[in-house]
Amino acid sequence: MCVQRYTHMKTTALLTFFVAAYFSVSALVEHFIGAHGLIGAFFESAWWWVLYVVGVAHLTITCMSLSFHRHHTHKGVEFHPVLDMLMQVWLWGITSMSKPDWVSVHTYHHAFSDQEKDPHSPVQKGFWRVFFMGVFDYTRAKSLPDVLKIRKTIKLNALERFISENLFTGPVLFSLALMALFGAQTALILMVTNFLISPLFAVGGVNALAHTWGYRNHVSGDNSRNIGFLLPLNFIICGELDHNNHHAHQRSCSFRHRWFEFDIGWAYIWTLAKFKLARIRHLYTPSTLRAEMAMKVRALMEKDHRFKQKLDELAQEYQVSAQELRERLAAYVQGKRVALDDRLKELSAELQRTVRMNERLGLAYA
Repeated sequence: MCVQRYTHMKTTALLTFFVAAYFSVSALVEHFIGAHGLIGAFFESAWWWVLYVVGVAHLTITCMSLSFHRHHTHKGVEFHPVLDMLMQVWLWGITSMSKPDWVSVHTYHHAFSDQEKDPHSPVQKGFWRVFFMGVFDYTRAKSLPDVLKIRKTIKLNALERFISENLFTGPVLFSLALMALFGAQTALILMVTNFLISPLFAVGGVNALAHTWGYRNHVSGDNSRNIGFLLPLNFIICGELDHNNHHAHQRSCSFRHRWFEFDIGWAYIWTLAKFKLARIRHLYTPSTLRAEMAMKVRALMEKDHRFKQKLDELAQEYQVSAQELRERLAAYVQGKRVALDDRLKELSAELQRTVRMNERLGLAYA
């Protein structure tokens, strides 16, 4: 009871301080710079706010996806230290998040994905709870004993350590810059927007949506799904909505596994790698997926009695060996240029459907 009362008093004191600080700084900005700040008068259109939301949300989630997620958590890519620190400083200013907090909680999420211990699973907590309240579950998860154990293993440089020890300094400095640029009233709207970006687009947008609806390319042991076809949202969230792909192949720095999927994050990594600002360490691509499917199809044709019999019959009809027919079908599945008639193409499709069904059911020859 005393702890709850102390926490409530501390929260009230912080809110009172921030409100008082806001009005004090507002008066100073209006007196020395003007009510619209340095450039606020040029951006009074509602379209400016829309562009700000889309631009800052995309930049913020991109920094989160590339730095915290693909680089520091899963080690799929490495960025130039200066570029990486720029991304971390931006995240500090917009979200007040730090590398050790984010990486440790996300590592814990993968260890218990959609299980009872998962801090943001809609399977366990419900969709609306994760979508709107997931940020509070993230905050609580940071202090869990198992998460703190993971946190202790994360190496930090001097700036990362300073950020982790001064989480709210970044948003305060960023908010002061917004007030000076746009004036107090506009800055207040932008500050609230900044605060909502991570809870709605990252914690809610990815974990709630992509663990509830969508299709699956892989059996991943959880309820992760792909909904990258929501292209405008997936652009803002930097390709993170092809979530089943990521959960099945966590170390890959690309979330695009099929020809029709698009991961803008991978496009950024590929471009940065060309300029020696990124080093690709692990990569899973559509060609990798086709090669894996070809291997599974080959195993299915060799071990499943029904398909073995069908291949023997077709081999006699086409006057080729069953082994040659298997190799042609596997090569076709892998994407190689192989001439097949409609019957063999239909058989290829049936083989792939069977492989996927066997995987979902946990059957052999998958």
